[in-house]
Amino acid sequence: MTVIDQWTGRHARALQAAMRLTNEAFAEHLGVSPRTIAKWRERPGMVPSPQLQEALDTSLTLATEDTRTRFASNLNLPPPDDDPITLDTSVVSQLHAVVGELARVLAALQPPKAPIQADTATRLDEVQT
Repeated sequence: MTVIDQWTGRHARALQAAMRLTNEAFAEHLGVSPRTIAKWRERPGMVPSPQLQEALDTSLTLATEDTRTRFASNLNLPPPDDDPITLDTSVVSQLHAVVGELARVLAALQPPKAPIQADTATRLDEVQT
């Protein structure tokens, strides 16, 4: 679902349009005067009071899926994804097994690292001096 961290007049107007309400109907819905709604058109950057922010949050939460989609579209946001991602546990288990097998195959393909033998180290010292 679309979440608004801080509502502005622009967000509120987008919600009003998504709900397809007049200024008067939206004002009544939120419990404010129609003049407050009109101010959002004049000042889209205006930040509503904390109580009004909560009312807008609640209105968006209780809105229908169509309304939330229109709201996101009005703000040029991606459409809300109300369907949580579900993972098929059998597929996850198979994937885990394949990744483990792949790790074993890659480890087997790695050439073993040979330790430096004492006489090789001595020869290296002689070459360097």
